[in-house]
Amino acid sequence: MIREFQLKCSLCEQPFGTEGKLYYRPFYGMSSDLRDVEFICPACIEAWHNKWKIKNAVFHEHDYVMTVDLTLEDGTTYENMDCTPLDETETVVVGEDIPVEAQQKLYTIFKAWDLERKAHILKDCTFADGFMNMTFSCETYGGEKFTDVAFRFNMKGVLQTAVPVPDYVKEQIVEAYRLYEAQMSDDEVPSASSEEE
Repeated sequence: MIREFQLKCSLCEQPFGTEGKLYYRPFYGMSSDLRDVEFICPACIEAWHNKWKIKNAVFHEHDYVMTVDLTLEDGTTYENMDCTPLDETETVVVGEDIPVEAQQKLYTIFKAWDLERKAHILKDCTFADGFMNMTFSCETYGGEKFTDVAFRFNMKGVLQTAVPVPDYVKEQIVEAYRLYEAQMSDDEVPSASSEEE
C-alpha cells in the first residue's frame, strides 16, 4: 500500500517538499526506523551554508592535539575546536557539523599555516667526518640549503660554523649531531665474543 510521508524540518519544524534533493541528519542510535532520521528543509540548509562563511581561522598544535579558533563572517567565534586535517579530501574536520565548502576553506588556511610553521624545521641533515673537520649538509622545509658547512664545538660546547648559519638551524644541528654521535657510538661497540675455549 502506498502511503504518504509528511516531511517536517527537524530544525525549524515546518513542513516542506523536496526539489531534487533531500537533506537529512542520520540517526546513530539503535533504531533503523525512517521516522528517527532528522530531515532538514532547503531553507535551513541554505541558512546553514550562509552561517558557516569563514572569515578567519587560527590553528594551534599542543602535545600532538590540533585545535582551531574560528571567526565567521557573521561575527560568531569558536575557540579551541578540535580539528583533523585530511590530506586525502583536502578538508579539515572539526567538532561541529559544517559544510564541505567551509571544510575546504579551512584546509587552505591550514596548509598555509603548516608550511609557515615548518619553514624553519630541518627536512634532512647529514654529517661527514673529514680529516680534522666535520661538516654538515641540511635543508629546511622552507627550502633553505646549507651544504658542506664545517663546524666544531668550542670549549663551552657552543656550536661554531665556518659560514653564518641562522640560530634556529644551529639548534637543530646540535640535536641532530647528538643523535648522530649516539648512533655512531652504538655502531662502533664491538660485538661480544667468547675467547675462552
